Amino acid sequence: VELCGALKNVVALGAGFCDGLGLGNNTKAAIIRIGLIEMARVIEQVTGRFPTEILVESCGVADLITTCYGGRNRKCAEAWVRNPEKNWDTIEKEMLNGQSLQGTLTCLELNKVLKTYGENVNEKYPLFKNIYDIAFQGAPASSIVEGLVAEEELNER
Repeated sequence: VELCGALKNVVALGAGFCDGLGLGNNTKAAIIRIGLIEMARVIEQVTGRFPTEILVESCGVADLITTCYGGRNRKCAEAWVRNPEKNWDTIEKEMLNGQSLQGTLTCLELNKVLKTYGENVNEKYPLFKNIYDIAFQGAPASSIVEGLVAEEELNER
């Protein structure tokens, strides 16, 4: 449950990138769907079991959808894409009235954790990797769609 609550914020960054680019609801739906798949993979990797019952509860898919359409992480990521001269700290201070932007912090920690599980992290978590690369490595926000394509290719194998 706690992992769902944290990981949804990373997916919401991807949804915000999508909104900031004006990519539309179909692309955002793909981000949410693939984000849910990658959330499940992380939870399975960490706990050793696939979290079907957790994902279908309110703390799973329902919370993910709500966060990706209206949450502060999504809103801040959209603003970040539209205002490239501003950094995450500035966006957080201007938009959140003292609240914390949890998606960026979780994204940083998730990247560290996933690296401990082996070298195929880029293949196993293409959306999470792209969100990290956009948020912290200077990748263009438009590369968010590459995570969607990579995930589809992974599922075809």
